Amino acid sequence: MGVKVSVIIPVYNPGPCLDSCLESLLGQSMSPGEYEVLFVDDGSDDGTPVRLDRLAEQHSHIRVIHAARTGGPGRPRNIGVEVSNGEYVYFLDPDDWLAPLALERMYAMAIRNSADIVIGKLVGHGGRGVPKSLFRESREPADLLKDNLFSFLTPHKLFRTAFLLRHQLRFAEGPVWLEDHRLVVEAYFRAKVICVLADEVCCHWVKRESRAHYSARKFDARDYYRSLRAVLDIVDAHTEPGEERDQIYAHWYHGKMIRLLGGRSFLGVPVRRSRYQMYREVRRLARERFAPAVDRWLPLSMRVRAQLLRSGAYADITRLARAEQRITVVPTLERVDWDEDALVVRVSARLCYADGRPVAFRRVGARLRWEPPVQLRTKLPRETLDATELIADSRLDLYVQNRDDAGDYRLPTNSHLVPETVGDTERIVLQSTARLDARTAKLGRPLEAGTWDCFVRLESCGWGVQRRLGRPSLYETAAPCASRTLGTAGELLVEPYWTNAGNLSIRVKRSAPTEARRL
Repeated sequence: MGVKVSVIIPVYNPGPCLDSCLESLLGQSMSPGEYEVLFVDDGSDDGTPVRLDRLAEQHSHIRVIHAARTGGPGRPRNIGVEVSNGEYVYFLDPDDWLAPLALERMYAMAIRNSADIVIGKLVGHGGRGVPKSLFRESREPADLLKDNLFSFLTPHKLFRTAFLLRHQLRFAEGPVWLEDHRLVVEAYFRAKVICVLADEVCCHWVKRESRAHYSARKFDARDYYRSLRAVLDIVDAHTEPGEERDQIYAHWYHGKMIRLLGGRSFLGVPVRRSRYQMYREVRRLARERFAPAVDRWLPLSMRVRAQLLRSGAYADITRLARAEQRITVVPTLERVDWDEDALVVRVSARLCYADGRPVAFRRVGARLRWEPPVQLRTKLPRETLDATELIADSRLDLYVQNRDDAGDYRLPTNSHLVPETVGDTERIVLQSTARLDARTAKLGRPLEAGTWDCFVRLESCGWGVQRRLGRPSLYETAAPCASRTLGTAGELLVEPYWTNAGNLSIRVKRSAPTEARRL
């Protein structure tokens, strides 16, 4: 039997951060003959090469390639692809680690669908953000735009090796910004089948402030946005001018340009001294490549910032960005009890700014216009502030999150808007009812034994915020409701309870069927 998956890890002075990565790679459910681990060392000088060589001597499915220092992960990854024996390759960084079933589950999905790319569920740590919409459900296959694949462009994916080689897909080499975007975007366009695995945590994506890594270098706005232009050139090569291209462009316009203006850091690096330089480079690129038609695909507040950017109103952008920081959802638990074997949770919630003021909209005829939380000096077109259709698409979901691996899963939820009018303004208030059946709550699969924490997530007008779901009253001490035993053999015990902080959580306990029950 040949090698099914090669895991490629570029390495440069990882230190003890490599321990979790190694442990996870050696603990895969695949047998050692079915996968290989390729460490490509980029000139480490901290003892890592000797350590890896010793590991390779102890484990036949680990190989180490020593390369000259390049200053970026691109060349090590390319070397890994060139020497890999796997039918598929998975790119992992030394800070990260894989869940035990990761390779087995992703490979099975790839074979079942003859997929060129499989995106396995990721969980972010240390400030790494993972888009919720991408992993709401598994998709076989996924659609580039409908399923929001452009929201996640890191290389943490399973690629068919022959697909990468046939299309000569390679990472940009050296200390290059957005080298992963260049390869992944090209791969997205060329792939015949892309799948998303959402019901199993595959990779833990980690950001560590304590060590130097490839992206932890001095930020240079001109160099960064030169790299972004190269990514946009790839999009242009595969699309025609029009809605599709505009929708794709909006990903970078939002995430890598407008959202960063007025902030205090970029990629975790303070930008106080170069903030105006970044603003100048963003505005320059916006004028070159981002027509006003792209604004249609932006979240509401980003659409406003885009208009301010065109007007040169940097001070207004900064005031608005700061006022929107730490926008939050304020939930109220209204019901938690059993309906047959499902735990029913009903909650209402409103969207508020950090100072407690609700997000408000002014009604003008049949239209609703956003009332920004600060007074803007720049006059904006009425349509820029119009949120009528966006509000109609608002939703409030309930998630359960495994306390052991931080994997979260959306429960079946019915959500609707509850009008709240004060004078001529309206506020975003939603009510939703979710059903938690522990036998199917993990996107159709049963919850594992352990503790599951309950979160609410409100999405409206491009804002997406979540928060733990607390008890209705601080003085309420009784359990939310009684525990319940599920399953024909009584092997699943589900116990809702309040944590010490007053939040709703679920304990799930499993008992092995007795011999009599088996018979």
